[in-house]
Amino acid sequence: MLLGMRDLLMRVLMVGLGGAIGALARYGISIWLNERDLIPWGTLAVNLMGCFLLALFLTIVLSRFSVGSFFVLAVSTGFVGSFTTFSAISVESILLMQSFIHLALLYLLLTFTFGYICTWAGCALGNLVLGTGWGERWCGKVFAGGKGND
Repeated sequence: MLLGMRDLLMRVLMVGLGGAIGALARYGISIWLNERDLIPWGTLAVNLMGCFLLALFLTIVLSRFSVGSFFVLAVSTGFVGSFTTFSAISVESILLMQSFIHLALLYLLLTFTFGYICTWAGCALGNLVLGTGWGERWCGKVFAGGKGND
C-alpha cells in the first residue's frame, strides 16, 4: 500500500511540475503575442506548438518508455496539457464573433487546419529521429497500439 501511495504521489508531483512549467510558458507566449493584434495569436501559437511537440514527443518516447512513466506524465499530461488550451480557443472565438465574425472563422480554421498539420509534422519528425519508415511506424500506431495513451 505504501509503495502504491508513493508511486501515486510521484505521478501527481510530476504532472504538477510539468503543468507549472507549461502554464508559465503559455502565459509568457500569450502575453508577448496577444498584444499585437485582434486575433489571439498567442493561443494559436501555443496550441500549434503543443500539437507538434506532443506528437513528436509521443512518437519518439512511447517507442522506448511506457505511457505511465513519470517523464511521460510530466511532459504529456503536465507540460503540454497546461501549455495548450481548448477552452481559450472557444472563449476567444466567441469574443471575436461578437464584432469580427470573419476573423473568428479564420482563427478557428487556422487553429484546426494547422493543428492537424503540426501533429502530422511532429509524427514525421519523430519517425525521422527514430529512423523508422512510414510503413514501419506512424504516430497513430504509437498512440493507439497496445501501450495506451493519456
